Amino acid sequence: MIRTIASTARIATKIIKDGSNSGRDKYCQKLEDKLYNRLKKYKRTQFDYIGKNVHEILPTKLIQVEKLPETFENCNGVVSLAQEVEKTVPADIVGYIVGYIVGFNKDGKKKQFGGVKMEVLMHEMHHLFNYLTHPKVPNRIYKVSKISSKINFEKFFVENFQSTMPPKKCKEATKKLLKREEKHKIDILQYFRYKLIDEIGAYRSGEHYSNLYSSKSKECFQSNIDAMQLETKLNDVTAILKKTLKTEREGVNQKRGKSIISKGRYFISHLSDLLKINHKN
Repeated sequence: MIRTIASTARIATKIIKDGSNSGRDKYCQKLEDKLYNRLKKYKRTQFDYIGKNVHEILPTKLIQVEKLPETFENCNGVVSLAQEVEKTVPADIVGYIVGYIVGFNKDGKKKQFGGVKMEVLMHEMHHLFNYLTHPKVPNRIYKVSKISSKINFEKFFVENFQSTMPPKKCKEATKKLLKREEKHKIDILQYFRYKLIDEIGAYRSGEHYSNLYSSKSKECFQSNIDAMQLETKLNDVTAILKKTLKTEREGVNQKRGKSIISKGRYFISHLSDLLKINHKN
């Protein structure tokens, strides 16, 4: 299966310049600062103003900002992949990630940005900018979504990782899941790792910009990070991933070693036969 992220859904490395993780993180924060500096001038404005400013900052990217339907009543916001299936390409190419849809739930008590609080707004914008600057993240999300029709990995992540479930139970649930999906365990672990890093960053961005926006704001999303023990869960996933990669590499090296030994034995046996034939002659 080939996955492609279109130029409308990523920021090229030549623009970011520093293609390392830290370089991409800095460019992500640069985009957050740029958007915040535009929005901070307004205490009250229409919802459409969010999308307008995002499009002015990133005019060549396909980004749709919209209000979430009523079915998302327990969700403040979400960033989804916009995919397009190309009919003219081979069947093994399932689809392209062409952009992103950023959805917000309106809080009727809030007047700013059509009912979207600053901490929620910048939380979701961190997700968006992180996807654009780290295309490996949406690529992994897309890849994992195609693994199984029976398992909703996003739901698993929310219920186990992005919740108050204790890390020990979360680790046990993850190991059970990996046994069911043995062939895809590395992809799944990388997916969880990327999602946890992204979520921790989003909570911190929401807190940072909310507190900058209003001196009265006492938002502390570190409390959410601590309550869900996201950093501990990230450490656990990283440890399982390292162990899994080590085991996989050892398995590959053993196979290579056996193959070399087998070929060596064949060569010696073949050489021995040739020497016997020559000796008879």
